[in-house]
Amino acid sequence: MKRIALTQRVEISEAYEERRDALDQRWVLLLRNLDLWPVLLPNNECYCRDLLKNDPPDGVLLTGGNSLLSYGGNAPERDSTERLLVEWALHYKKPLLGTCRGMQLISDYFGIRLRDIEGHVAERHSLIVNHNTRLGQMLDGINTVNSYHRQGSLKSDFTSDDLCVSALSEDGVVMAIEHKQAPLFGVMWHSERENPFNPLECELIGTIFNL
Repeated sequence: MKRIALTQRVEISEAYEERRDALDQRWVLLLRNLDLWPVLLPNNECYCRDLLKNDPPDGVLLTGGNSLLSYGGNAPERDSTERLLVEWALHYKKPLLGTCRGMQLISDYFGIRLRDIEGHVAERHSLIVNHNTRLGQMLDGINTVNSYHRQGSLKSDFTSDDLCVSALSEDGVVMAIEHKQAPLFGVMWHSERENPFNPLECELIGTIFNL
C-alpha cells in the first residue's frame, strides 16, 4: 500500500500559547478509500528532512489552510516544510499534489505571483480544461468544483518555464497546474469537502499517486 505524506495547517491557540498542527479528518477517509496510507507530517522541517531520508513516502499531498508568509500568513514553519517537500519530490520524481494553499505554494516556489481575487470563497466554478496537458486529460468529466480561496493567479501570471496551466475557472482564475516534466500537480479545490466524495475527483487523486 502506497504511503502518502500529508501536510497540515497551523492553528494558533492564544489561550494555551500553542502552535498546533491540524488536518481535516476527511482527508484520511478519502485516502483510505483509495487504498492509500496517510502519513501525517508535523510542521517541523528537521523532522521531515529525517523522515524523507530514513523512511521516505511514495508521494506527497500539500493540503489547504494558511496563507503563505509572503502574502500575509503567520506560519513560516509550514512554508519551509512544504518547500522542502517540493524540492524532495522534484529530485526523486515522486508524485506530489498541492490542493488550494498547496497549489499556491507550488506556484510561489516557481516564482508565480498571487493576487487577491473575488468570488472564490464558498462558491462553485466551472472548469475550462486544457486537454493538451497530462492533468487536463485526467480532469475529463469533472465539470464544476468547489472554491475556498481569496488569492490566486491568472494565466498571464504563469511565466515560469517549468509550469503550465491545466485548467481555468469561467472567470479566468487558474484552477489547475502541472510541472512540464515531473509528476507535480496543483488544484485549487478541496476534494475532501465534497459530501459525498466526488468519485471522479477521487479517481484523479488515485491516478496521480499511482503514476
